[in-house]
Amino acid sequence: MDASGASRAWRSTLTDLRERSGAPMVFGGPVGTGGLRLTHFVGARTGSLDGLVVRAGSGLGGRVLRESDVLVVEDYGLASEITHDYDAAVSAEGLRTVVGAPVVVGRSVRGVVYAGLRGAPGRSDHVLRLRAAATGAARHLAREIAVEDEVERRVAARQAEEARSAVSLGRAHAELRELAASTTDPALGARLERIAAAMVEEAPAAPPLSPRQVDVLSLVATGAPYAVVAERLGLSAQTVKSYMRDLLVVLGAHGRHEAVAEARRRGLLP
Repeated sequence: MDASGASRAWRSTLTDLRERSGAPMVFGGPVGTGGLRLTHFVGARTGSLDGLVVRAGSGLGGRVLRESDVLVVEDYGLASEITHDYDAAVSAEGLRTVVGAPVVVGRSVRGVVYAGLRGAPGRSDHVLRLRAAATGAARHLAREIAVEDEVERRVAARQAEEARSAVSLGRAHAELRELAASTTDPALGARLERIAAAMVEEAPAAPPLSPRQVDVLSLVATGAPYAVVAERLGLSAQTVKSYMRDLLVVLGAHGRHEAVAEARRRGLLP
């Protein structure tokens, strides 16, 4: 999930959690390098918890992160079941009863959702309601993250497949150009050039390139070094470099990779 999408999902989830639970403050954040980072808040009075990194095993959130389970402390400052690394930050918000629920996607905890009560410890029925609401919010957020993960996976797979297809097509195009240039049969050479030309759709604004420039650029697009391009086309390495200098000017590019990308964008290469 990208940053903007994640931020919207957290904000929506926490806003709904506060409305459903009646908790004066709800908050949470994603798991990243170093631990759980608290980044999203609804109902905060201070910035004491903003940006706090919670280590696995430390405090309530650290236990939730380590045990992947919903946990409750009814009197945070006196709780013996957690460490008190973050007491100052929690105390600054006046939180007393706090629920922490893990956002579990697959087998990984991707974040923690908290709901907190200020003042006296909450009544047992209120605590149960708070726990249920936080658990539901964490599960809802987990489903959203899982859906986004799957979308991103499919997009990445599609892009990888398109990239592989482009490489294969580019190599075929380069080989056709190479065969057309090396054959001694004019008719066959012309036919091969027509087949190669049919593999690309030249854009109206594409600059005219000479057949030899296309030959050079086609081989460069396969990743071949200049020396290999020169050998395969029967040219000197200096001549290939000269062709590339001209191509950079024609295509308005600053390097071979940018030249290939621009040629593809303009429909000069497959």
